Amino acid sequence: MRTQKGFTLAELLMVVAIIGILATIGVPSFRSLILDNRLSSTANSLLGVMQMARSEAAMLRSTITVCAASRDQSACVDDANWSAGILITQGSDILRVVPLSSAGVTITSTRPRIDYRGDGKTTAASFTLNDSRGDAFARKIQINAIGQACSGASCS
Repeated sequence: MRTQKGFTLAELLMVVAIIGILATIGVPSFRSLILDNRLSSTANSLLGVMQMARSEAAMLRSTITVCAASRDQSACVDDANWSAGILITQGSDILRVVPLSSAGVTITSTRPRIDYRGDGKTTAASFTLNDSRGDAFARKIQINAIGQACSGASCS
C-alpha cells in the first residue's frame, strides 16, 4: 500500500490561523510606517524647496517668494494652509510649481508667504505637517531670520 502525500485539514487550518495572526499584528505597523514615510517625504520636499529658493535669491540677487498655491496652482493665495502645493516666484513670474500631493498630509504655516531677499535672509517662519494621527506625530520645519530651514533635532 502506498502512503498518501498532502496536508490534513487540521494542518491547513493551523497554517491559515497563524497567517491571520501575523497579518493582524503586521498590518497596523505597516500602515504606521507608510504614514511616517509620507510625512517625512513631504517634510523633505518642503525643506528642499526652501533651500532652493534661498539659493536662487542669493544667486539672482533678487527677492524670491515661496507661497501657498491656489488649488489650480496658478497663483499665490493668502492662506496658512500650504497643502495644495507651493509656488516659487520672482515678482510676477512663476519660477517653479511644486505639488505636494502626499495624501492625507496637511501643511500649515505661520505665514502665507516666505520672501527670500537677495542676501538669502527672510523673516522667521515655521511649518507644521500633520496627518490623520494628530499632533503627536506632527513634523515641524522652522526657518530662521537668516533664511536657514531646518527640521526636527537639527533645529536646536
